[in-house]
Amino acid sequence: MSDKPVKFYSSDKAHQKAEKLLNEQFEATSKTLVGKEFDNELAITLKSTKKKSVLKKLFWPSLSTFVIIAAGYEATSFITNLYNQHWLLGSAVGFLGGLIVISGTYSLYKGWRSRTRLKKRQRQQEAISGLLEVSSYGQANSLLAEVSEEIAKTANIDKLQQDYDKRKQQIHNDQELIQIYSSTILKGLDSAAIEVVTKHATEAAAMVALSPLAAVDMALVAWRSSKMIQQLSALYGCPQTALGRFEMTKRVFKNMMLAGASELVADAGVELLGKGLTATISTKAAQGIGVGLLIARMGLQTMHLCRPVPYNSETKPKLSQVRKSVLSKVIGLVKSASSDKSNKQGEKVKQQEALKQHNDYDDS
Repeated sequence: MSDKPVKFYSSDKAHQKAEKLLNEQFEATSKTLVGKEFDNELAITLKSTKKKSVLKKLFWPSLSTFVIIAAGYEATSFITNLYNQHWLLGSAVGFLGGLIVISGTYSLYKGWRSRTRLKKRQRQQEAISGLLEVSSYGQANSLLAEVSEEIAKTANIDKLQQDYDKRKQQIHNDQELIQIYSSTILKGLDSAAIEVVTKHATEAAAMVALSPLAAVDMALVAWRSSKMIQQLSALYGCPQTALGRFEMTKRVFKNMMLAGASELVADAGVELLGKGLTATISTKAAQGIGVGLLIARMGLQTMHLCRPVPYNSETKPKLSQVRKSVLSKVIGLVKSASSDKSNKQGEKVKQQEALKQHNDYDDS
């Protein structure tokens, strides 16, 4: 028996209604089956890759240890030779070498501490996410107090903390406390973070639009993105050093590459407006807008990494909050540059006309 709906050839209205109803049921069933097949396709996942062997895990630590020992041996031999030539010269170079070793060790220690803070923030995010999924009482208060203490070390949240303390009550469960914390303290931090992202994205877009060299563009992008990550991480209470910012930058790009399809489509739709506006202006202006949107997306991903309470559909920051500032800044620069150019051309034409009139007067 065929799975197609029964076809009626009668002109009776009742038969036509029955035919229409059967067709609708057939289409709904087909869509359901297609949806189930699609879900089954999505359910297929790749097998997890094998874990790294012990030798591969020991490669980089062994190489680093070898390089450090070799560099230390060569530096000691060099300083000893200088000391044998003249004790003052050897002492001076040895003192400078000691300062380099101490400062390098301190930088590595701070980098390790910053990575520790970032890992701790990830554990806090996981703990808070777990509390949001269950109905519990008395666990969120100490966790949120710990987060506030970390944020207060690098950001002034006294007024936000007072607002949170006024609104929270003993009858609130963990989910309600987290929601109140997110709508008071974190809402203020999110607004400040959006301002930081907008500032750096706009400045980077303007500088790239005015820069004549590609190498300068790359340096500007690296500088502004590193500065932005530093400020955002400090704003949310997990400040990062140079090594920590490098690690965070890798995670930011990883999150950007693993972003959902819907988010990528939304971002692409936002950028289409920028491409349309820059279709009739210079290539550098278009590059400036592209760089500005890239840094803005990096800033939003950094906010995702540093924010202690994960975003939901209502609080999640969007690229459109930064796009208008980037576009208006670059287009304003292009308009001012074009107006200056037209003014200079007008002055040049006037000078040529005046010179021509002067020559005609001399001839007469």
